[in-house]
Amino acid sequence: MVEAPRPSAFETFTGARSFALKGALLTNASLETLTESSSLEEFVNRLKGTPYAEAVSKLQPPYSARKLELALRERLADVHYSLMKTARDPDLLEVYYLRNIAWNLKIALKAKALERGYEETMTYIDLHSEELAGRRDLIARVLSSKDLQEATALLEGTEFGKDVAKAAAAFATNREPRVFDLYVDHALFSRIAETFAAKKKSYSTGEIATVRDLVSIDVDSYNVLALLRSKLWGVQSSESKGLLILPPFNVSLPRLQRIVNTESVAESLEALEGTYSISWPSGGGEDVIVSALEEGFVQLSKKTARRAFLWQGFTLSTVLALVKLLEFEVQNLAAIAFGVEAGIPPKQILSSLRL
Repeated sequence: MVEAPRPSAFETFTGARSFALKGALLTNASLETLTESSSLEEFVNRLKGTPYAEAVSKLQPPYSARKLELALRERLADVHYSLMKTARDPDLLEVYYLRNIAWNLKIALKAKALERGYEETMTYIDLHSEELAGRRDLIARVLSSKDLQEATALLEGTEFGKDVAKAAAAFATNREPRVFDLYVDHALFSRIAETFAAKKKSYSTGEIATVRDLVSIDVDSYNVLALLRSKLWGVQSSESKGLLILPPFNVSLPRLQRIVNTESVAESLEALEGTYSISWPSGGGEDVIVSALEEGFVQLSKKTARRAFLWQGFTLSTVLALVKLLEFEVQNLAAIAFGVEAGIPPKQILSSLRL
């Protein structure tokens, strides 16, 4: 049996802070109140009574949902980065931090693919997470590149380089810009799976199961959804096989191969029976089914992250779980901002949130 290492002062501080931040997460009732904001000004004023006060106070009116989303993501990056820097064993947290980098990179690459200008693209991007990690120059050069070919060349030698080159080749064939999401996420979740495999022997017996649960949902959901979206977006089956992250966790390789070999999304779902407890609509188009399946994985991830705080102490699992819960919260707040900006009724906004 692997004994848990004695907690360091840094680890105790990081774990205690994770529990404190978890306790400060907005309740469903608070989120509902925010959906009732009559304007973005009122929405911002209400946020000033929450842990997001400093983030939104930096903004000047007139407000926009896009600017608010970027401000909220800045706070997410700040919290994640600070926890990463005080954790006992930060390797997995550092790889998960790449999600912030990947988020911007996907936007930049799709903009290049669609030949959008620099000024327009920058309205969707904030480079704060790159600045914290010392990676601002690379993404800035990608944004300033003359075209997709040059942007792809700039990324050679990075953890995203090979997958971005494959994405660019796929885009040249099917002209579907969302293939960049598939390939950038492949690079990201491959690193997450590799880091977990390399580090799992260093985790205590108490934390390994929960860390595995959190990572496995991410990797398995990526594998399944990448294969299904490949079907929808015209990616050849020979290419979609290259998107698989191996070895998988709870959705075995034979099941994944069945998904590759089926012709429709509906047939593919049979391969998931007996893996994760996720329901999906019996009717509707294939896009609807895939979106419902994605939402099912999200809810499982959220439930697993919440459960980490019930059973674990000041361990990596609670820090990673906290980061995930903050990501979900930021997604909900951004959705509320866009809903308020568009004048959508509060109940309709509320129904779209991941609670």
